[in-house]
Amino acid sequence: MLLGITIMVILLLIILYAFDIHNVIRAKLKVEIASQAASLTGANWQMETLNLIGDINLLKASALLLEGSNNWKTPLPDKEQEPEEWNREIQARVDLLTEMQTRASFIGPLIGFSAAQQAAKNNGMTRVNNALATYLELLNYDNRYIEGNGGAPKYINNYDWREPYINMIDRINRAGVAVFPNARVAGMPHTYPAALGNPRFYTEILKNAEAIAAHDPPDLHFWHLANGMLRTMDDAAFKGKWWDINYDENKFPNESEIFTVGVEFGGEYDENDILNMNNLKPDMQFYSGAGELPASMKWCIYDQWWYPEYYHGKYEDYDRDHYSYWFRGSVLRKEVKPQYIYEGPAAYTEGFADVQSVITVRPSVRQGGFMKHSDAGKAIRKRDGGILVKKSVTSTRVGTQRGSSEDSDITTAYRPGTMAKVLGELRNETPPIAIDIILPVFKGSSPMPTYMPVPYGFQVLKMGYSDFERFLNWLAEQNDLEGVPPVGTEKYLQALRLLVNGVKDRSAGSGKKTAAVPGGYISGRGFRYYGYNHRFNKSNFEKEFKDRLYDWYNVRADRVFQQTVLTGPGWLQEPQLFANEPFLTPYSYTKELVGNEQPRFKESQIITDKYGRRIEIYEGVVVRRGNNIYHVSKTTHKVAMPDSINGGTAYRVYVNTEPGRRHYYVIDSRNKIVLNSEMDPTILYNNDFSSGSGGNHIIWNPGGYDAQKGPLRL
Repeated sequence: MLLGITIMVILLLIILYAFDIHNVIRAKLKVEIASQAASLTGANWQMETLNLIGDINLLKASALLLEGSNNWKTPLPDKEQEPEEWNREIQARVDLLTEMQTRASFIGPLIGFSAAQQAAKNNGMTRVNNALATYLELLNYDNRYIEGNGGAPKYINNYDWREPYINMIDRINRAGVAVFPNARVAGMPHTYPAALGNPRFYTEILKNAEAIAAHDPPDLHFWHLANGMLRTMDDAAFKGKWWDINYDENKFPNESEIFTVGVEFGGEYDENDILNMNNLKPDMQFYSGAGELPASMKWCIYDQWWYPEYYHGKYEDYDRDHYSYWFRGSVLRKEVKPQYIYEGPAAYTEGFADVQSVITVRPSVRQGGFMKHSDAGKAIRKRDGGILVKKSVTSTRVGTQRGSSEDSDITTAYRPGTMAKVLGELRNETPPIAIDIILPVFKGSSPMPTYMPVPYGFQVLKMGYSDFERFLNWLAEQNDLEGVPPVGTEKYLQALRLLVNGVKDRSAGSGKKTAAVPGGYISGRGFRYYGYNHRFNKSNFEKEFKDRLYDWYNVRADRVFQQTVLTGPGWLQEPQLFANEPFLTPYSYTKELVGNEQPRFKESQIITDKYGRRIEIYEGVVVRRGNNIYHVSKTTHKVAMPDSINGGTAYRVYVNTEPGRRHYYVIDSRNKIVLNSEMDPTILYNNDFSSGSGGNHIIWNPGGYDAQKGPLRL
């Protein structure tokens, strides 16, 4: 026992001090807790900002209209004697309150940003010095923030926002940034086709060009991000300016870009708005518009980013990929309460902590036997040749890896931080957006899944613009691909030219075939058809191969699209060849058939022994999974297996049915051939489980694969 205890103590010391497990766990906890504290702090300040704006809206509707000198330092002129002066003074009071609301929309979120830094630092998050220097430079010098160049206005509701906004960000920057927030940053575009907004798309194009120029048909393909583009855009779609890079929705929001609360200013309301207001607040009467007021009212209202209806009308995939998924209980245990079904602002933060490691393990102790427990302590303390050896300090980062403008792109698939959302409601479980005007009805904030806010326009504030973003900014103003892009962005333009114009061919491809193109070039159309061929006849292909899909492996090289086979399938239209385990294994089966009992396998041999008994004998191959055995037909090469994505039964079609083989194609339960870039539905995406002492073995556990369409999720 003493020896065992000593050894356990040694192992524990090695684990704690050599591998720094405790430091890693501590760092993970620090990052998680600090990020949650920061996001909740930011959301709480968004709540305070919205409530302050709502209070001022009520002031406009009430105290503003009290003309007595007790309410204002400057009494109003006589309404009968000086009507123009009286109207001018009333309007000035309305404008003053509107300016106060505008100031709140800038200052409140920035106070939240500063408070979030303090919350993160107090919880141990690593601080980055001068992290916002490039952003400050953009605010001062970039045309998108300067009036007169199509950028942000100098005055917003009489508020000269630029200097105080920049000064506050500068003070936060000089204090050090521990967490980066979400921001509705000016200049981040929406792109059509969507793949144009992903820098990896351009890398794919360049790789495909190299593969096609080297071999015809190419040995390797990289058509993944171009999938949707090639399927939906025919040759005519690549004529002229076929791209659209739109900055309209991400222009300067006329409020804080950081932790944006989503407000704008409007005037009159229709009868439905007034009816909703009076029904929800029966003790108050709202003015319907400027015609009933002594001045032109400028109510602060929710902007379009709050309304699901806006996204329903603008994005075809919104309902399927987002609204139903998050709000209607597809992923959460219950549907979201009706009063909280709105989009609006959220506070997202991400940061990191560095783990310092100073000790590592020397793998050997003493050759030829176990170490005596009396020597264990000496071995640990020994400087030369001991178990533990000190090394120079190394640092491991836990948390976001985003560190510079080049570390991420404008896509939204990377959200390693935490998020919180403002919660508010009117009476009778009514969401705040039932009334356009902002009221002080927000009562708290709550953590939420990082992908729950709509992905459209969601950005993380970075240190500056990457080369890729500078390229998109340049491309947005071009009418063709003939110009000169910014320095450092040439590869992106080269990729688009290859996509449209084609790639130079080596002329000797597969089987020494000569490319059937003038001048030794593969045209742009031909280049794209290696990925998806619009001339390919899918129905004829299925008639020919569906019953002998295994034969595609043998004839593929002569039938896929290439410069001498212009009607073959592109790579995205080909059946995908899988090689997933398990391997095919031999199987023997013998059984006496009683009465009119039919044989289990069609390919079984039926013999009658000397006693007149009918015996089924089968020698074949099977796929074994847990306790299940799936028979492979030697004539059709098919084996029926559960479809883990669509439900029902799918079929693997093996290229070769000899034992030890594992290459196969798939026909899913919808009778559809699974093509390249699609998932294999015959894979069990959850592991097998055994539960209890009785060994209840669950060998079929569907639903392990997240087949829900939509934005990427953690």
